Amino acid sequence: MRLRPEEVSRKRGRTWALRAVFPALLLGVSFGAITYWGAEARVKRATTRVVRVAEKTEEESPVSLGLSANRLGNFLATNAVLELEGYGTLATGRKDIVSVFAQIRSSLAQIEFARPEITVAAAGEGAVNARVAARYRLASAAGEAAEGDGTADLLWNTGEGGWRISRAELRAAEGARLPGGWK
Repeated sequence: MRLRPEEVSRKRGRTWALRAVFPALLLGVSFGAITYWGAEARVKRATTRVVRVAEKTEEESPVSLGLSANRLGNFLATNAVLELEGYGTLATGRKDIVSVFAQIRSSLAQIEFARPEITVAAAGEGAVNARVAARYRLASAAGEAAEGDGTADLLWNTGEGGWRISRAELRAAEGARLPGGWK
């Protein structure tokens, strides 16, 4: 069976279109996979979850407090360090950081972060820096509140257990104090 010249031309046109579309589609899928499964994307999603875990919008039972502290601990490396700008190291090690988190959380009625902006950047092999900038509001049960703009710089490292925070540095607004007399 012989094809007419216009049928051959149409068939070649479709073949050329398929050859042009397939690499473009493959490139698009590859880019999408990299932006979703890449280190920076995974760390950004994990950082978003850390912010959600740190927030407290209502009274919580001791069991709920323990669950929140445990969730935070799951994001931390065993040798993690927590620093507060102007005060130095607050805690070293997962256990101590979780303890500080639980103490502060139990002393506050509310911990909110408005419109957190998270930026990430590679920091060398197996490390990613994440910066969270947000307007925070901390309120005691007595209604005393502290508000301001703060940032948190988180250094995430990857290992056998996945991505974990190895260092966190917190910066509060100038002259900020925690409600209830905490400095």
